[in-house]
Amino acid sequence: MLSERSPIPETQLAAALIRRALDDALTPDERLAKEHLTDTPQGLRVSVSSGVTAAERTEAVRFLLDTSRSWSESRRAWCDAVGLDPAQLVRHALRHVPLAVIPRDIRLARRMGTSVPATTALREAA
Repeated sequence: MLSERSPIPETQLAAALIRRALDDALTPDERLAKEHLTDTPQGLRVSVSSGVTAAERTEAVRFLLDTSRSWSESRRAWCDAVGLDPAQLVRHALRHVPLAVIPRDIRLARRMGTSVPATTALREAA
């Protein structure tokens, strides 16, 4: 027997995943989780502050902008679940994600240039 459940929870999950990817990709450097060393009787211990790590931000940017087949298919599947055109999501991300956090291979694939202009880096650091 097929489930009679409403598709709404799945749609909400997909929308939340896309929103989280956007939020993570837009996390500024100063708000990234940081590693801390603590000297304990058992030796040095590494802990991480709460928040998005640099690796998680990069993964979010890849989900949003990577042109490889696997990332494109994943993006398309999640967008289809909420009725969103994947190209619209990509355009939105390209407008808002700082160039400095977009991995070089994605910038090259999207012909965005290979370097971050000094004025952009200074503006984002402010």
